[in-house]
Amino acid sequence: MNEKDANLKLRRIGAVIAAVAAIGGGALLSGCGGGGSSTGGTISNEVSTTVNNAQGEAESGVEAAEQGIEETKEKAEETVEETKKKFENSKGQTKEKLEEAREKAEEGLEEAKKKAEELLP
Repeated sequence: MNEKDANLKLRRIGAVIAAVAAIGGGALLSGCGGGGSSTGGTISNEVSTTVNNAQGEAESGVEAAEQGIEETKEKAEETVEETKKKFENSKGQTKEKLEEAREKAEEGLEEAKKKAEELLP
């Protein structure tokens, strides 16, 4: 899960950096008077493409995160069910062991009574 989170963060950071670089590059070229309308249109298209790519990456990152959350919820539910079963089984085993211990204690008490009777005049 940590690896998925790290990949998601890296993708988002990369997309943001790419968008900022494209916008910054466009601003730099337009500020320097770089070229005619064809250059400005090309830069505008590049910025638009970069922004669209960043948006697509962000959306796929969100989808991956949602999928991870679903998988985590399912795993947690499975773990809760397994824990409930183990707890129920342990309660049954504890009752059995207590019953066995009680029976052994009663047997020991009976034996002690018999020995005491044998020793008494």
